[in-house]
Amino acid sequence: MERNHPGPQNGEKPRYIRLTPFGKWVSRTVRILAEGSQSNRDNTSHVRQNGYLGNEAYATAAVAKLRHAVGHDVGADPEVFAWTMPPIDDVDIAGNLAPYQNGPSPREQAAHAAVTLFAVHQQSNHETSAHTDENVSLGRAVGRMAYGNLNESGIRSMFDRLQTAGSWKELVRHSRGLITLLKRERIAINYGLLAQDLLALRGTRNQANVVRTRWGRDFQSAYHYQETNNAS
Repeated sequence: MERNHPGPQNGEKPRYIRLTPFGKWVSRTVRILAEGSQSNRDNTSHVRQNGYLGNEAYATAAVAKLRHAVGHDVGADPEVFAWTMPPIDDVDIAGNLAPYQNGPSPREQAAHAAVTLFAVHQQSNHETSAHTDENVSLGRAVGRMAYGNLNESGIRSMFDRLQTAGSWKELVRHSRGLITLLKRERIAINYGLLAQDLLALRGTRNQANVVRTRWGRDFQSAYHYQETNNAS
C-alpha cells in the first residue's frame, strides 16, 4: 500500500517548529541532493543541476555513497564530507568547534546521521522527494504509517525502542529501521527537523525529553487523525 503524504493533513493541526540555521542547512542540503541546484545562489559546488529526481548521475552516485555511510562514525567515509559537514566558517550552523578538536562535534554527528538517513529514504525513488519542508517530524510520519498497517505492533515496538535508545549507534540504527519502512510507504519527513531532534537527543536530559515528548504527541496526533478520517 503506497501512501505518499508529503506534509500535514488537514485536521492534524501540527504545532509549528522553527528551524534553526543548522536545521535549515540540513534541509537545503538534502533538497539540493533530491531536486538539484536551480541557481548559483545555492553556493554549492558538489551537486549538479538536476538532482536525484532528475536521474542526474552525480547526485545518484552521491546518494549511493551517503547510503553506504549510514551508521558509520563521522570521518570513516571522507568522501561524504561535501554533504554531511556543516560549514565550519558559519558558527550559527556549525556551532563552536573549539571543544571538539579530538573528534566530531554533536552537530557534525547529527548532520551526518540525518543526511545519510535521507539517502536511505530516497534510494531508488526518482519520482518524489523523501524530504518535505512541511512540519513532519519522525514521530508524525511513523504515527501516520502505523494506522491500518499490518505491521502496526512491530512499528510501535520499533518506535518505542527508538525512544529509549541508550546510545548514539542504537538511536541511528532504530531510526534507520523506521526510515526504511517510511520509504516503502513513500512518506516524507522534514530532515532539517530530524537533524535538530537528533542533536537535542545528544544534549541534556531535559532537551532529550522535550524531543521524545513531541515525537509521542506527533505520533498520537497523526495516528488518531488517520483513525478518525477513515471512520468518517
